[in-house]
Amino acid sequence: MNLFNSGRFLIALVLLCACEPVVAHGQGPATGEVEAQTPARLLQHGRYRSFIKTPLRDLVAVDNFRLVDNWPAFMQYHDRYVTGRESSNSGALDFYADKIDVNHCSEDMSKTNTKVSSKVAQQTLPAIVNRCHNMLAQLFRIDPYDNVSYYREIIDYWLDNGTLEQANSLQARMGRQGRDYAYALSSNVAKMMAHFSLYHRLYGYSENKKSEVIEVFERFAVTYDYYRPFQAGGPYHSELCNLRRPTVPKGTNDHCGSFNTRMAVGATLMGLEFGSQIIFDKGVLHVEIMLATFDDQSMYTSQIWRHDALSYADQIGPAIDQLDYALEKAFGIDFVNMKTVHGTTPGRVYQQLWTVANNPSLLKPYMNYRRRSDPHYYDSVPDYGGQNMYSVINQIELGELAPEFVWQAFTERRYILTVPALAREFQPVLWRKWKPQMSVEDFDFGQRITGFSPLILREGTARY
Repeated sequence: MNLFNSGRFLIALVLLCACEPVVAHGQGPATGEVEAQTPARLLQHGRYRSFIKTPLRDLVAVDNFRLVDNWPAFMQYHDRYVTGRESSNSGALDFYADKIDVNHCSEDMSKTNTKVSSKVAQQTLPAIVNRCHNMLAQLFRIDPYDNVSYYREIIDYWLDNGTLEQANSLQARMGRQGRDYAYALSSNVAKMMAHFSLYHRLYGYSENKKSEVIEVFERFAVTYDYYRPFQAGGPYHSELCNLRRPTVPKGTNDHCGSFNTRMAVGATLMGLEFGSQIIFDKGVLHVEIMLATFDDQSMYTSQIWRHDALSYADQIGPAIDQLDYALEKAFGIDFVNMKTVHGTTPGRVYQQLWTVANNPSLLKPYMNYRRRSDPHYYDSVPDYGGQNMYSVINQIELGELAPEFVWQAFTERRYILTVPALAREFQPVLWRKWKPQMSVEDFDFGQRITGFSPLILREGTARY
């Protein structure tokens, strides 16, 4: 498939060149307050802006775009294969039951800085928000018609209380906890963007109310600065990822890791679904950062160095699959085969995960503790029974341990069924093996990572 396999991409470029400076299209913005503005500058992106530029940056958010054209058919798939097929005594609802009171999750996710749902002490805000989201996502799959109310409650609170507009000041008041707030808020907002983009028809909002929602997210895109508390935290937290020569981050990977990837999906899809150039452009900033973290060995460097390397690195799969769906549908762009600045493609990064899973020795160049600010990171790893991770890799090389010892939460099933378009194109043998075994549990992972399941989207629309 050609990279730009549709005239829609060329039309978008022509429109961009022919117009005045780009403002939001379609429904947004509804007020002049955000008109003709651009997303807040990301220091991580700004430092490498010229180097990591992709053709995505020149695109115009198209009018009248929908992720799902035939909504009744999509929900018919939902009702037949997803709705009501999980028990509330299983999955995240069961796994986190001793840590989280799900009845207070929407309150914490609405207010963005409280821990009312936490049943245990010393639970971080990012952990609470992610666990709450996982639990609410399961409730939504059990009954999307009634349990969309949890998501609606969050957005209604944001609308009524100006929560996202006040995020910078609230973050500043949290002092040392500001970094946790930044991570939790960015993840929370990104997942809500993605969920609303796909399921907004279930929210029961009028067109005017939807416009208000988009305005709020546009103002967030224009004003929010996650970086300040990281800057105040010293070199470990403030040092950015090297996107010119992507490698093991010296300190935190937050500037190019999980919440960046979530925002890449959430903002890109929301910008397209509602024709908001501001939100779409924000998504593209995060997509360009994400793509630049793939090195010339097709490794997702933001995550591949970690103890549970595969369990973290395979989070990139749902993001790639969802972005590929949206960009192909909107512009005809074959995102999975789009060449990055380091000469690889998202599809190759997906394939490389399976190569590493079967040959964990490939992790060793990324386990360079001298590059990190915490040199004992690989000593006494709890997930490996307290062993040094280098020792574990050596035992695998000697045949004393199977490669699966380092997989942890990563499995062949998860690798295939949570990213259906990637699997179908790049792992066709494994796809044919696992597709007949698909069950309701396979809808979970993608929704946990980025807000909704790419498996539901692909199967429900029959679009691959």
